Amino acid sequence: MINGRVNESKESDFMKMKKILVSMFLLFFALCLKANVSNAAEISAMERLDYWDVSKEYTITNQDATYHAYLSKDKKESWIFKADLLNKEKMLDIIFPQKIENAPVVRLGYSADLYQGEEAAWPQNLFGVTMFDYCDADSRPTLEILNVKSVVMPDTIREMGSCTFGAMGNLKYIHLSDKLTSLKNGTFFGSKDIKKIDFPAKFKVEAANVFGYCDGLPGLAHETKYLKNDTLTFSGNMVINQTEKTLIQVMPDTKKITIPKSVKWIEPTALKNTSLKTVKVSKKNKYFAVHKRCLYRKAEKELVYVFGKGSTLTLSKKIKQISENVVVTKAKLKKLIISHKVKRYNNWKKPFAKNNKKIKIYYRGKRVK
Repeated sequence: MINGRVNESKESDFMKMKKILVSMFLLFFALCLKANVSNAAEISAMERLDYWDVSKEYTITNQDATYHAYLSKDKKESWIFKADLLNKEKMLDIIFPQKIENAPVVRLGYSADLYQGEEAAWPQNLFGVTMFDYCDADSRPTLEILNVKSVVMPDTIREMGSCTFGAMGNLKYIHLSDKLTSLKNGTFFGSKDIKKIDFPAKFKVEAANVFGYCDGLPGLAHETKYLKNDTLTFSGNMVINQTEKTLIQVMPDTKKITIPKSVKWIEPTALKNTSLKTVKVSKKNKYFAVHKRCLYRKAEKELVYVFGKGSTLTLSKKIKQISENVVVTKAKLKKLIISHKVKRYNNWKKPFAKNNKKIKIYYRGKRVK
């Protein structure tokens, strides 16, 4: 009987504990579900057409453009969905208004919900240029040569539509709102002249064609098809794919960079068209180092980038490999001296001769032609 009572007591305690654990789990699950639903609602609210009062359109003329907008139904936020250029003679620097009818601008660009039929099938950029099937085709779009050279948006904007700055010739500089968290389909697709973008500190790429044919930013253009769903960061004029721990773009006008400890790989196209004077590497970075104007990978001791001023470069003796993937600063290099044994692969001389076909290269005392 005593053993029976002990067993019954143990079973009773076990059932009590089980009920407590189940209750705690259900409570935790409910709280998580509530948080996720709340976050989803917050993120998607302004993307829904019923969030906006589209029965009344507001227009505001500011400098050289007229902006078309809607207000949210509570009139606390505004959405600029289109802009008309008033001056088509001179090159324009467009600065978007921060408020419409005293409501902060939180959304910018196209939404298919505003159109019907064919107009809904093909997105438009902010200035009304229809993108047709460019963003779905593996082909370069025909540029609309708009007279806009720069765009600055207020930091109140949290949402930007598809193709907002797509297929725009002459556009060279864009300042994006730091509150943007993602870039949608074809945001800059085909705008080949863009040379600098001030990105948010952290953002996600939602489509594979966001930077398609952006020739002025060769790193982003090259990597765009691999970036879908990846998280990127922007700091020190560098775009780093944090998902892959890869440096994918240095803004071409940058003069100096410090490669952070998180970077494990540098795409050659990230440094293309740059003229960096100073390159540093975080002391905590395990993969890259700098010595005498040479950025190289530690493991293979392979040259990655040649930077800085000076018409003559004596290659650092820390370098043991050179391939055609090396990038050389745009500043002209007239003489390259390699005084030690180095493995040379493929067309290794091509990057050095790119900006100066008459460059003189010496390998261990002998002229290389």
